[in-house]
Amino acid sequence: MVEKITKSLNLNLPPHVLRSRDPRAVLTALFAAWLPLSTALLVSVTEYLPSPTKAQAERMPEIIDTSVGADHVAPEVRKAMIESDKSKDAPVVAYVSKMFSVPESELPQNKRRTGALSAEEARDLGRKKRAELARQQAIANGESPDVGGLTEALSSAAIGEDEAKTEEATPVDEKAEHLIGFARIYSGTLSVGDEVYVLGPKFSPERPHAQPEPKKVTVTALYLMMGRGLESLDSVPAGVVFGIGGLEGHMLKSGTLCSQLPGSLNLAGVTMGSEPIVRVALEPENPYDLDKMINGLKLLVQSDPCAEYEQLPSGEHVVLTAGELHLERCLKDLEERFAKCKIQAGEPIVPYRESTVVAAEMNPPKNPELGRGVVVSATASKQVSVRLQVRPLPPSVTEFLSKNSGSIKRLNSERKAEETQHSDEHMAAVIDGAEQDGMQEAEQRESGQTLSPADFKKQLKAAFAEAKKEKDIWTDDVIDKITAFGPRNRGPNILIDTAGICSKA
Repeated sequence: MVEKITKSLNLNLPPHVLRSRDPRAVLTALFAAWLPLSTALLVSVTEYLPSPTKAQAERMPEIIDTSVGADHVAPEVRKAMIESDKSKDAPVVAYVSKMFSVPESELPQNKRRTGALSAEEARDLGRKKRAELARQQAIANGESPDVGGLTEALSSAAIGEDEAKTEEATPVDEKAEHLIGFARIYSGTLSVGDEVYVLGPKFSPERPHAQPEPKKVTVTALYLMMGRGLESLDSVPAGVVFGIGGLEGHMLKSGTLCSQLPGSLNLAGVTMGSEPIVRVALEPENPYDLDKMINGLKLLVQSDPCAEYEQLPSGEHVVLTAGELHLERCLKDLEERFAKCKIQAGEPIVPYRESTVVAAEMNPPKNPELGRGVVVSATASKQVSVRLQVRPLPPSVTEFLSKNSGSIKRLNSERKAEETQHSDEHMAAVIDGAEQDGMQEAEQRESGQTLSPADFKKQLKAAFAEAKKEKDIWTDDVIDKITAFGPRNRGPNILIDTAGICSKA
């Protein structure tokens, strides 16, 4: 049967595979030869996925409308991003999704000129060899050599010597690391030497000059990423995914690059699909290497978008990773590249999340007067008591909040921006870039454009009305008693103040 299939499909299988006694190995080799995974994947991508220009035109309006201060984005910026305008006069907008670390020796300008030559280098070498051969032949024939060719040959030799001396005079530090931004440009053309604004996660086009005002940085290098290698570029047009140098010290993990400040767009709300769940306490084997470990952890956090670092009040240094395999890789990079010291890791801790559900068949509550899910606590003076009741939200409300997380995020972000406009404490937090505004989406399941506060309130009220069996609990005035949404990254929850003590959010 295998021979018949291979002949009909015009396939050639190695003889040792055909002689194998394991039918699974034969079947795997047959399918790999008939339908290679790489070819099938590439064909599917080219046939079914839209082109970057078409996809950007379809998705950009929704991304712009859900950003902070979307109403104050300049029309020329919106138009250039939707149309993927590559002209030099178009405003430059790029999003840096992460910063990754590259050894100094791996940068294109520091690679040793060994191995295969580039096309330009091969042409120059051939030209020099022909000139030298013509000079030698003229001398052998008793003719005067071409002065121009001789000058060129000598000058090329002198240049080569100077280059060798320069390479010897400026040795490359094999252990040094450089942070390069992984970015995509949405409009305009970015060139080496251009100056762009670096917009942090709290920037709002409604108040572009609010303190701390975004600063300009000069683009020192642009790279085309070819696998693990980097190729130097002079400029990149809209639609290109590229690497950018010059952002080290000006950007923590992600941010937006824009050529203009008024009317610019903040794309820093784009978040990773998963959050770190594994927590591990770290300490150096040699206590004298504590500063090295801390500096290495800061570099690791900058180069890895999924890794986080925090120092607990107890003094422990904790790193958070996306999984055990990710943790192993982070520890290896920390010891060999960033900290360069031996590090001891504690036992990994994986937190779990509990939920509130309706369970009619559970044991009766300890205090029948309070009911199930109610806790009452009082202060030491017995002057103030707090009554907290936890109830599961109706499925219709949970679904509505999940789909409209972008609307909640935008409302909370704008409120936070107004509250922190004149607060020095929050301004310092913006500089550090360690604090994120608003409620981050637990799941990217937004239904479309963001809702206005009136529409959001109306539709949320309709979602509560669908819970017919619990009308006595979720009354019509429950919307006006909502104090807060969130907490961030913890799903669709709400805090309701039935006593009217908390301030409205």
